[in-house]
Amino acid sequence: MNTCKATVRVLLAHRTYIIIYLVLMGIMMFTLSWSQITAANRTVADTYEPEKVNVAVVDRDANRGGIADGLRDYLSDSATLVELDDGPESLQQAVASNWTDLIVIIPRGYADDFIEAVRSGGDMPKVETVTSYTSGAGTIGGMNVNGFLSLTRIALIGESVQVDDSELAAWYAKMIGGTSSGSSAGGSAAGAAGQMNEQMSGQMAAGQNDDWSRLMNGSADGSTTIDLDSLPEGSLSDLTTTDVRAAAKRAARTAHDEKANRPVAVENVTSQDDRNAGAANPVASGFGDTMKTAIYPLFLTLSVCVSLVARVFGTGELRRRLMATPSASIGLKRMSVLCGFALLICMGYLVVALGLTAATGANIASIPVGGVIMTFVSICMFALMCTACGFMLGEFGASDTVANGFANVFGLLILFSSGIAFPMSMMPDAMVAVAKLTPGWWYCTAIDEALGAGSASGTDMAGWAAATGIVALFAVAFVCVGLAAGRFRRSRPNAVASTVTQLAEA
Repeated sequence: MNTCKATVRVLLAHRTYIIIYLVLMGIMMFTLSWSQITAANRTVADTYEPEKVNVAVVDRDANRGGIADGLRDYLSDSATLVELDDGPESLQQAVASNWTDLIVIIPRGYADDFIEAVRSGGDMPKVETVTSYTSGAGTIGGMNVNGFLSLTRIALIGESVQVDDSELAAWYAKMIGGTSSGSSAGGSAAGAAGQMNEQMSGQMAAGQNDDWSRLMNGSADGSTTIDLDSLPEGSLSDLTTTDVRAAAKRAARTAHDEKANRPVAVENVTSQDDRNAGAANPVASGFGDTMKTAIYPLFLTLSVCVSLVARVFGTGELRRRLMATPSASIGLKRMSVLCGFALLICMGYLVVALGLTAATGANIASIPVGGVIMTFVSICMFALMCTACGFMLGEFGASDTVANGFANVFGLLILFSSGIAFPMSMMPDAMVAVAKLTPGWWYCTAIDEALGAGSASGTDMAGWAAATGIVALFAVAFVCVGLAAGRFRRSRPNAVASTVTQLAEA
């Protein structure tokens, strides 16, 4: 009884480790598990709905040519338009406070510059833009603005371009003369023009406009091919702001045309992990994932605390008194208290995991009772392995620093190689081979086999027993290494004891 009380006192004396490693670390892991469960139960939309960009259009050209109104209409479906005063203070505050993702400023005389650029074939004039410094949404909005201006230019050219009839007739006569083997290459240009007008009029009357496009692309047998560069050049003249307004409206209508802007199709591609997860009970999978998060806090708490208890009982006068005691009941009592402490942690983790799963709105009654029992046995076996690891560290005489360092490094290794942090499908083959040499992998595999979740296709009693047995073998290995280290230290106390300086009388 005194040994049990002393063990409890040592644990309470080092309660800081329990608070940090078990309570605080456990809360962090429960938070991560809560995020995974709620994300798995969240409804996912079947269509892609991009987030709208906040855009402010500042017009300094008095809407000449309807460019400002056309731009607002064009952006109304893909952006949220923000009203912004055209003042230095307002613009500076909008930029500094990040009210908008994009500010578009149409300078004075822009419509005239736009008409001149279209008439001369020069570069399109630029509008002034100010993008947000917090995200790339403003850049995407700027691309939409450039798209509107390009469409307006194309619409303006298409509606206003003029081609000389004589040049077009001469080109048509030349094309007909080069492709028709049974007709004469001669003839007047007027006759060719009349023939062309008659054929085109007949096609338009019969609704065969696509015949002209097929002629431009070549015949079915590939015998006729027209070089588009050989077409006569058109000319633009007498362009007005009214023409620009009509082109801007036409460009804005393309943004609302469902045929021109088809919605993005979302293709559901199911990976191997998703197929396995979909075949399993989602509630059981969430419960199993929560139980898997016990790897890190459980290993840290038990390995460090058991090591500290062993170190306290193995130093100073207490160590000499224990070595003089012939009975081994003291060590058994000490280990029984530590195993009871580990069992309490496992029971607490099980209760919290069930409560956390129920808090998400899931029906915990759908979890198979046999799976819960096997999961609890698995976590108890993992806790026994952690206790054995702490016993090994204590038999080596590890200090607080060494015990904490080993527990954190090895704990992170088994955490990141267990499949909790990364899906198994993302791990390279070399990492999987290393992971199978750690107890964390087999602990998670045992839970999957018990609940039929994760990588398992269903509840497998044999697979669960094999994985749990491997975790038990890790515990046996740690105990054997610890016993060998303790026997070596007790048989050679001078080899492991620190050097003591003794003062001798002269």
